[in-house]
Parts: sequence; structure tokens; C-alpha cells
Amino acid sequence: MKKVFIFLLFALFFCDVSFAEQTASPEITAKGYKLVSSMTPEAKHVGQKNSALNDSLFGNVGFDFSEYSRKDGVDYLQVVHDTTLNKPVLRFDIHITPVVDGDGARTDRQRNELKTTHTNRTWKDSVNGQEGKWQVLEWKVKVPKDFQPLNNFCHIHQIKAQDGSANGSPIITHTLRANADGSNKRLQVEHNAEGGGRKFGTKSISWDEFADEWLQITQEMHFRHDGFFAVKITRIRDGKILLDFKEEGVGLYRQEATIIRSKYGIYRSLGGSLASPNRLLKNESIFMGDFMIYGKNVAPNPAQAVME
Repeated sequence: MKKVFIFLLFALFFCDVSFAEQTASPEITAKGYKLVSSMTPEAKHVGQKNSALNDSLFGNVGFDFSEYSRKDGVDYLQVVHDTTLNKPVLRFDIHITPVVDGDGARTDRQRNELKTTHTNRTWKDSVNGQEGKWQVLEWKVKVPKDFQPLNNFCHIHQIKAQDGSANGSPIITHTLRANADGSNKRLQVEHNAEGGGRKFGTKSISWDEFADEWLQITQEMHFRHDGFFAVKITRIRDGKILLDFKEEGVGLYRQEATIIRSKYGIYRSLGGSLASPNRLLKNESIFMGDFMIYGKNVAPNPAQAVME
């Protein structure tokens, strides 16, 4: 019996992914949410790269990595071990020497993003939003201090519609931005209303508050044309809350959309073209991990939101 007890303790402390990391948050489930997917890379995934991760990790939990240029021999996404969190995480890479990450036929931007699947029937309905549905997303992100955004877009998270006539522009973005000369770097959370405009103004966090730091992000959404949006960004090192915002009456759906999907990675403007990008741009990486997706379908008068 004693040997069995010691073995169980060993398993709890040294398994690739702890039970706690796969357990739903009681604060979130108490509001009627169900954990529908969680994705944390394990030690066995360290060193795996690019689309190979679809088979070993992403496809099993409702994610898809397909929006990158697929040039042989180039690293776009891989699992690495992070010494601060002491666990495996995802590293997204974007390139400027040479410029290889074009966005399809477009030559003015680069895309390297992981997204919730819209093709896998097993997962499509649970990991994405539909009209009237509530969803909570949680994930961790770290942006290196020397990352250089421009005054154009550099999204590291997007909420976008699938299908319909208004599926081009994102609904919600988390964007790294700077002035034209590269100064005043910051993280911005923005809303884009259908037909233009915004329900709320840009919410910004200064670079010194989050650069080289792991952040915990919790985002809650009610997918309606007059829905609810809330986001909380916490610096993990000391628990400091860098942003805590909520707003009602936010347009979080699009006409004729089939689902609302979430995207993570780097989607940036070249500030020029593939042939002549902005001189400030360089090879960059960001890190992400511990993805959790919660969902609930509710009556027209829903229960209180998690982020009251």
C-alpha cells in the first residue's frame, strides 16, 4: 500500500500536464458555463512544429493551425519549454529576413495564426460562438520586450465571423501598436462594429506594464448584435490587474454569420509590401499557452455574467 501511495504522489507531481491544469474554474462554472475545450502543450510536444501539431495536439481539442505561408524549412509555430511557467508553451514566429509569411494573394501583410476550427464537425459548434450563446475564453500570452509593432495593425488575438457578407473585418482585436517612429509601444483592445464605428473606445496598456511578462487573459462574450463584452488582463508575476473592462450593448455578431471564431498568433501589416516592408520590422516571436474555452446556451434573460 505504501508503494502505491508513493507512486500516486510521483504521478501527480511529475506527469506532463497536471490535473489542476485540466480542471474547469469553479468561479466560471458556477455561472452556468461548461468547459468545452482546454489546450495545454505537454512535454511530449516540445520540439514539434507547424502543421504536425494539428495531428498531435490541436485537432484533438478543436483548434486548427492552417493560416501561415507553409514555406519548407521555416518555423512558424512550435512547442518550447518556458522556464518562468515551467511548462511547455507555443511560440509563434513571424519573419522579415526573408519575408515569407504573406497572407495569400495579399502582399501588404503577414498572417501566422492558430484558430478554433470551423471544419471539424465534432468541435465546430462547441468551441465557437453562435448567435445568443455565451462564451468565456482564457489564455496566457507573453510579448518580448524588443518586439516592434508599427502604427498599423499587429493583432495577437481576433474574434471574427465565419461566412456572411461582413466576415472580413474582425469584431474584437488585441493589437500591439506603436507610433510611426516605433515609439510609444502599447497593447490595445478594440471593438469594430458591423458597418463601421465602435461601441467603446480603445483600451490601452503601456508597454512597460506587460513586456516580457506572462499575462493571464479572461474574456467573456455574449454573441448578439447588442451583446456583452468583458476582458480582464492580469500580470501573472505579481497579480496586478492591467485592464478590467466590461460593456453592454456591444455588437458581437454579424449578419449571415454561421459561427464566431477566435484566433491567436501574429497578424501584422508590413507597412509597405512583401518586397519593401517598413524598415522597423524584424523577425519576431510571441508565446502563448493554457487555452480554455467555456460555453453556455441560455434563455433570453441570461444569468449574471462571470465578469459582473
